[in-house]
Amino acid sequence: MRRREAEPRNVLLIWLGAVVLVAASIGLAFREECVHQAAALQQAEAQTDVLAGGVSAALAFNDQDAMRQYLGALMRNQEVAAAAIYGPHGHQLAILTRTGADRAPTTLAAGETQRVDGRIIVARPVSEQGQQLGTVYLQTRPESPSEFIARHTGLVILTMLALLLLSFVTRAADRLGRANTQLNEEIRARTAAEEALRQSQKLEALGQLTGGIAHDFNNLLQAIHGAFELILGKATDEKVVRRWAQNGLEAADRGASLTRQLLAFSRQQKLEMKPVVAADALSRMGDLLSRTLGPNIQLAFDLDPHPLTVMSDATQLEVAVMNLAVNARDAMPDGGKLTLRTRAVLLSNDALLAPGRYLELQVIDTGQGMPLDIMRRAFDPFFTTKAVGKGTGLGLAQVYGLARQAGGDARIVSSPQGGTTVTLLLHEAEAPEVKTPAAAAEIRLAPAANGATVLLVDDDEAVRGVVRGGLEERGFKVMDADSGEAALAIADGEAPQIAVIDYAMPGMDGAQTAERLRKLMPKLPIIFATGYADTAAMERALGGSATVLRKPFDINALSDTVSRMLEAGA
Repeated sequence: MRRREAEPRNVLLIWLGAVVLVAASIGLAFREECVHQAAALQQAEAQTDVLAGGVSAALAFNDQDAMRQYLGALMRNQEVAAAAIYGPHGHQLAILTRTGADRAPTTLAAGETQRVDGRIIVARPVSEQGQQLGTVYLQTRPESPSEFIARHTGLVILTMLALLLLSFVTRAADRLGRANTQLNEEIRARTAAEEALRQSQKLEALGQLTGGIAHDFNNLLQAIHGAFELILGKATDEKVVRRWAQNGLEAADRGASLTRQLLAFSRQQKLEMKPVVAADALSRMGDLLSRTLGPNIQLAFDLDPHPLTVMSDATQLEVAVMNLAVNARDAMPDGGKLTLRTRAVLLSNDALLAPGRYLELQVIDTGQGMPLDIMRRAFDPFFTTKAVGKGTGLGLAQVYGLARQAGGDARIVSSPQGGTTVTLLLHEAEAPEVKTPAAAAEIRLAPAANGATVLLVDDDEAVRGVVRGGLEERGFKVMDADSGEAALAIADGEAPQIAVIDYAMPGMDGAQTAERLRKLMPKLPIIFATGYADTAAMERALGGSATVLRKPFDINALSDTVSRMLEAGA
């Protein structure tokens, strides 16, 4: 149906284009003809003026031989058909006429310029010191039809070519429009397929990590459980309690790090480009990489003792290294060695990268390698040599995208049975400001507490109890609720000065609760304290940016955030 509607429009466009071009051609031809006629007239008048200026002496002495010489010189111009010289009374003294041309008149009454049947006739008086000596006469030959056509042939041909080109372009545009429509449909289909494949890649990566993560979480839970057991057994020994409480906090921090890695793989956490010390990130991944690679693969770190800082997203960098490690493991089914190496390099004549200092991060395996034709396509999205269901072809594409996003490049060197080396070149960035962490177990009184009332909303009773206790110890008054509905009921009766809200709750979630609270108290400061990664819904609820603390968080950090927001709203 669309094609049928487009065809009449295309025909109309062709005819409109043809009419416009023909009209333009006629206009150009008319202009060119006017210019040509004006030039011919100007030339004829100029030659007549020259003749009038030269024959004055011949007329004064009635030297007819000299007159004929002047006329002969003028007749060398092939455009002149006839020329004559007349005395003071208009009688003819000398004349030259080409064969076939109209003769000049026998007598000439007065000087004048006129066009007759395509000819130009010019007459000019000859005077000397105010006395008229005579008149000169010039007549041009008319332009032949063949000369007229030849003069306009180029424009006619150009117009015809333009019409043909217009017709061709219109047909091509019609084909391009159909192709564009088809391409848009294919892009939409490809986008949907990419989303499905990305989800498949996430699940694949999570599947690769499952064993190692389960092992690590069990270790962390064991550390936390053991720490609390020891605390219970030595509750009166402050030194032991503090030591094992610190161990439990460190284990919880490692669990939070693993959770962030999972969120990064699921692509639910926002990208945060900031200075990253890659060597530190690699060191933190040691346990996770060991669990993923398995006992048959030796993991080695060769890290630069003077590490560079690069601008990147820390979790994305970890994802990239994990993707490379998983690929290396699959390339070493019988075991081998995987080396992670970092070096600072100075590039000056690189074909792609700007001069400067770069971090060279290499992932080196002793696996099966790959031939040249496979290696050249390794970074292509959706290209994989794995069996159906074993790979999506997005892992190395993510690695390449990360490197380019960080102002660098990703390169690969491999050969059959010679192993593979993937090199990430990441541009150096300014080192982040180093902050000295405060002791996690130390209770700091909030400077802005002063009995400020905090509305705490969380569906987990254990979490509410811990957070409420921590805030109360720091000088706050806490009203807690286990749901959004309960929080609204409390806020309707008492006016809290700030709210701390969990996001993922049954029934009314944190974003909906925040929206309803803001309707009751438009200026109420709100903090989201959640383990949920996507902040978009929270930001929409607050009409802009949201203050979010990631679980597990330090109570001191929560207390400081509450104090800062209360001071800002004071």
